[in-house]
Amino acid sequence: MAVRVRLRLSGSEGEVVSSAVLTGGFEIPGPHVLLPAPCAERLLGDYKASGRMQTMEAAGGHVELLFAQESLTVRVHTDDHEGREVRFHAIVSEQDPEVLVSDSGIDALGVRIESFVPGQWRYAEETLIRDSEPPQHW
Repeated sequence: MAVRVRLRLSGSEGEVVSSAVLTGGFEIPGPHVLLPAPCAERLLGDYKASGRMQTMEAAGGHVELLFAQESLTVRVHTDDHEGREVRFHAIVSEQDPEVLVSDSGIDALGVRIESFVPGQWRYAEETLIRDSEPPQHW
């Protein structure tokens, strides 16, 4: 089972709240978030004009992804707590239906995964164990 948290993502064109998969397998230096194209459009507007295409290695082989020039402000959002605000690099995917957070992004947000199978996590500074959010497909 995947661990998902609810994120508040802010870009130049607006803000969205979306569940996001925390994936240690998304290995890249610095906090990165992979956005499905419809989500990126709401946050970044015409991101294609200034972004650059790059080939990356994924579980299924090589994929072409667009690295947006603009960064985002991201924080974990729960009903009783707003996590720390972190600047993230944005990568846009035409194929992926969910928002994904990189391994270094998980650490930057101050999230600790407690257990994958029931999908439990906590804020680093708390002991309260929280359940995963349901998937949100864009």
